[in-house]
Amino acid sequence: MAGPCLAARGVDKRFGGVHALKGVDFDLERAEVHALVGENGAGKSTLIKILSGLVAPDAGTIEIDGQAARIDSVKVAQALGIQTIHQELELALPLSVAENVFMGRLPVRRGRIDVAALHRQTADALAKIGARIDPRMRVRDLSIADRQVVEIARTVVREARIVIMDEPTAALPPREVERLFQVIRALKAASVAVVYVSHKLDEVLAIADRVTVLRDGVRVASLARSEASRPALVRHILGRELMEFHVDKQAPRAGAAIACRGLTSEPELAGLSFDSYRGEVLGFYGLLGAGQSAIGDVLVGVRGGAAESIRINEIPGLPADPHDAVRRGIGYVPADRKVAGLALLLSVKENLLLTDLAAVTRCGVIDQRRARSLAEALVQRFRIRCGSIEQKARQLSGGNQQKVALAKWIGRKVDVLVLDEPTRGVDVGAKVEIYRVLRELAQAGSACLIASSDAGEIAAVCDRAIVMKGGRPAAELSGAALTADALTAAAI
Repeated sequence: MAGPCLAARGVDKRFGGVHALKGVDFDLERAEVHALVGENGAGKSTLIKILSGLVAPDAGTIEIDGQAARIDSVKVAQALGIQTIHQELELALPLSVAENVFMGRLPVRRGRIDVAALHRQTADALAKIGARIDPRMRVRDLSIADRQVVEIARTVVREARIVIMDEPTAALPPREVERLFQVIRALKAASVAVVYVSHKLDEVLAIADRVTVLRDGVRVASLARSEASRPALVRHILGRELMEFHVDKQAPRAGAAIACRGLTSEPELAGLSFDSYRGEVLGFYGLLGAGQSAIGDVLVGVRGGAAESIRINEIPGLPADPHDAVRRGIGYVPADRKVAGLALLLSVKENLLLTDLAAVTRCGVIDQRRARSLAEALVQRFRIRCGSIEQKARQLSGGNQQKVALAKWIGRKVDVLVLDEPTRGVDVGAKVEIYRVLRELAQAGSACLIASSDAGEIAAVCDRAIVMKGGRPAAELSGAALTADALTAAAI
């Protein structure tokens, strides 16, 4: 019987004072989907970076088809047949599908690009994974799901034998997830092995042949599909049982924090009217492109918009810019934490204090003792995994970065908090922690607004939800009627 196509043994890695991987073993069989799960900071990203050639291990060995391999660069990994599809897709948006698929290896005839061959070969690569996309289309005109398919087609062209997928469904609406699964099954049928990294346990159980769990840099379990269940995975991931999150839906308190009529921002929003009350968590749910992701940007002045009438904390009109929004007591956690939510080159401490430097400043000078005390309290409250509060934010895992992006507003105690996809890329335990913090914020009298494409999330944490469709409200649900199934039905 043939051995694994990839075997990592005793892989160890430190980043300063953080011991990211502690002698981890991981192997991958041919034509297998092997899921890798764990809390944020458990070591998943470090392991796949090592396998992808982005990071060198401090100790341990890696074998490809039984032969020792030193993967010290992305180029070496690709030469060995390893392709990685990162959560942030690496595509040239202005170029065509075909140009992206064959980037770096365009077919040439008589010194010129053979356009006919390029389109034909791209169509063949797409057909192998069951995709129907016009090779001539510009990538910028594709949906997120189709862009992901283009990345996968690129791995086919490069004759990948191992494909690593990092949170592949993070930006996909539910109806596109099954389509991705069909593509993964097509890869399996072609004897390609897949490493599937995800926090979405239901998806892991649906697609994986085997599941490996990391916790605190240690492999704590490796289960066959027949042995895996959601409770078992949660128990291994957290090291304890997870208490299910339950909300008693609250009727809104008197007084609207936001009273909005006819909010417009082309092309995403087309006349949105709503009221957001203090003490309430209000959700905006919709499929990809329904308009909910533009609401936060408009409310905090990141993008232009107009309203027939709007009052936020009794002040008329939309904020002119984010500084104006902060002055009005509005906080914002955007979907793209790396670009808009954090200052990645600053420390964890500096990011946590950015929204309220006045609280730690005396006579124009930062009180370092108070700054450390406040930052450490927020790190402890949100269970942010970091070597120290002086660690750079860019060195944290994605989920811990998300916790920092949220915690900095909790420290300021804003009157209105707007969040766009607040738990994207966050593990199952951290999600519950974030939900609890949002509920506590509402109970303290703030208004929370959540825009999300995750129906389960909206149903779990919100008192009331508005379903978006084509930039307009399609339905409003509250109380016992607010369920994931009802949200999905209204959206489609």
